[in-house]
Amino acid sequence: MKKNLIISVLVSMLAFLLSCWTAAYSLYAAGWAESILFFVLTYLLLSKYAEPDNYGVPIVVAILLGRIVFELPVRIMEFRQTLFSLFIPLVVIVSIILASVYYREKRPVVLILSAVIIILLNTVVHEDWINWFGHQ
Repeated sequence: MKKNLIISVLVSMLAFLLSCWTAAYSLYAAGWAESILFFVLTYLLLSKYAEPDNYGVPIVVAILLGRIVFELPVRIMEFRQTLFSLFIPLVVIVSIILASVYYREKRPVVLILSAVIIILLNTVVHEDWINWFGHQ
């Protein structure tokens, strides 16, 4: 079990490092790329490592930890300066949670609702967030 958690953290860290460059193009690109990547990654890791008795909660926590470990120190030290881009980790966290719900339920309606939520977050809500904090 411990090995599965370490693998999940490391794979999540690698996924973040491989996808964080999309923020160089735009925050919208980063939101789309990371939310989709982490949705798929979470589902795949749960499919491989989740145990039926705990619904994969430890794996989800490991994925969340791997996703935020690199940026957490920067967010703590420079919170106000990084507030405009805080939406990216928030939408990724929602994507990870939605993937875990879909993994548990395995119903098409959950997948469709997850897709609708991710689309709304990455379009309407993200634009409002950017407008609220005044950065592009």
